[in-house]
Amino acid sequence: MFAYRLPIELTFRLFDVVFAEGLDCLLRVAIAVLKRSQTRLLSLEFEAILQYLNDGPLFAFYSHAAPDMMVRDSNQVSLNARLLQRLRRQYIEEMQRKLAEEDESNKLRTEHEQLKQECAQLRSTLEELKQSGGAGSRQSLQLELDKQRDENQRLAQTVSELELRIKDERSTAEAQLKADMDQLAQKNVQLTIKNQQLEDGLQDMEEALVQIKMLYAESENQRELMTAKFENLKKALT
Repeated sequence: MFAYRLPIELTFRLFDVVFAEGLDCLLRVAIAVLKRSQTRLLSLEFEAILQYLNDGPLFAFYSHAAPDMMVRDSNQVSLNARLLQRLRRQYIEEMQRKLAEEDESNKLRTEHEQLKQECAQLRSTLEELKQSGGAGSRQSLQLELDKQRDENQRLAQTVSELELRIKDERSTAEAQLKADMDQLAQKNVQLTIKNQQLEDGLQDMEEALVQIKMLYAESENQRELMTAKFENLKKALT
């Protein structure tokens, strides 16, 4: 995606970073690109977001900026390895659960179709019996047909409930993923602010240390002067 949408010079710069740091850096680059368009993306609906990501000016800023701008922005992105691992496990578990539910839904659909076929076959047999005048067998088949119809309705209701459940859980999972990504972005901003505060504090401490050294040197000079004066006074008294 990056090689297709970015200028060749910036693409080569990005390859340098991949060779130096590995493929994990691509996630930081992707997050940095999304942060540049964060305000715009949050104002769009889902379909408009897809169109913006595919055809919109997602890479317009970096296409006209210095090649190192994207690298600097990606280096400022801090990723929590534990959170990413937890999200990966949640995604795998969610996909496995959805696959199991889809398999169950497909199984129920298959049973539903089989019951429909059996129901149609029973209707056909019932019609034949009606024509032949078999009253007792006709009643028995009617009961069996009603039973099969009830089972068919029950399976159809179960399939509908499973489909609604899959839809609701998919929406919940997407909302949870969005919340986790928002939390990760907020933590990244907090870490950046804290890092800046630490750098400012370190600079203040360095300045204070320089002042302390200057005061110490001045006090040493005063001590030496006082010592010299004391020696002169001592010689004068003797």
